[in-house]
Amino acid sequence: MIGVSGVLFCLEFVADKIPWFDLIWNVLQTFVRIPVAAFIAYDATSALSPGGRLVAAAAGAAIAMAAHGTKLAARAIVTPSPEPFSNIALSFGEDVVAVTLTWFATQHPLAAASLVLISVVVLFLLARTIVRAIRRLFQQRRGVAVS
Repeated sequence: MIGVSGVLFCLEFVADKIPWFDLIWNVLQTFVRIPVAAFIAYDATSALSPGGRLVAAAAGAAIAMAAHGTKLAARAIVTPSPEPFSNIALSFGEDVVAVTLTWFATQHPLAAASLVLISVVVLFLLARTIVRAIRRLFQQRRGVAVS
């Protein structure tokens, strides 16, 4: 498992540095990351009841969707930029965060879990704020009064 993960990390490391290919790569990864996260959460909670395992799987999928969705949105914003440096810088930043969080989770699991929970709440609030702003923008364009 560690060997396969290492190979996939190397593949991801290279794929993320190629503009446009990285966006396509991340879209395709949507169909891998979220179900795999659900499966890992389900399998990791074998001591729980079947209902508890399903809740864990749903939570794992939701967290993966939040993280992956944020990454995909950032890629969609950065990829069209005319210069490749922002794309490469974003990719290196993601790599550093991934390695750092993996180390942090192995050394301080409760603190890492707290950090993930806080991040998910912040992402949810941020997404909610963005959706509201977009709704207001479209309402203003249609001439509907904004309250």
